Amino acid sequence: MGLRERKKQATRRALQEAGIRLTLERGLENVTVEEIALEADVSTRTFFNYFATKEEALLGDVPATPDEQVRQAFVDGGPTGDFVEDLITVLITFLVSTEDLATQRADMLLRKKLTEREPQLVRGLLARFHNVEVELAGAIAERTGAGPDDDRPQLLAAAGMAVMRHTMKRLHYSESEEPADVRAKIREALRHLGEAFAPPARED
Repeated sequence: MGLRERKKQATRRALQEAGIRLTLERGLENVTVEEIALEADVSTRTFFNYFATKEEALLGDVPATPDEQVRQAFVDGGPTGDFVEDLITVLITFLVSTEDLATQRADMLLRKKLTEREPQLVRGLLARFHNVEVELAGAIAERTGAGPDDDRPQLLAAAGMAVMRHTMKRLHYSESEEPADVRAKIREALRHLGEAFAPPARED
């Protein structure tokens, strides 16, 4: 990553952190875009180069969207060849950054506090989850070769995103929690769904 891109990411992060910090201190209605920009030591114009609204800045990049390499590996039948395990791998990329777990843990804890204090932000968060769900359904359709009238990709994506939201609520974001723990929680949730909706055992 070049210096220019690193500076842009640093500015974006500074705006997000400033917005969250001020909102937790004062409440969403008592914080303005101008105050967020001032707190981050940038101009209001710079703020709008990165975010359209203060709510968008507060939500940041949650949930993350799998990068093209992860998506394409899934579409191509990887990385393991087992659909459920590969779906779990994609879902984990929404939740866990293996490059900087400590920073991500801190971010998620802050946003958890933020949505608890400002529940009106949940609507925007759910809209983001929906957008990611649409992308996930498209990837599933490509992998399985499903046609436009096949509902299964949408159903699988919806189930996967529901499991992801459930997992996010269960995570503690502690230093002892590793990607393997997240994978185990997602796998367990998918297993529970399978058990709940499996056809009843036939009696001979």
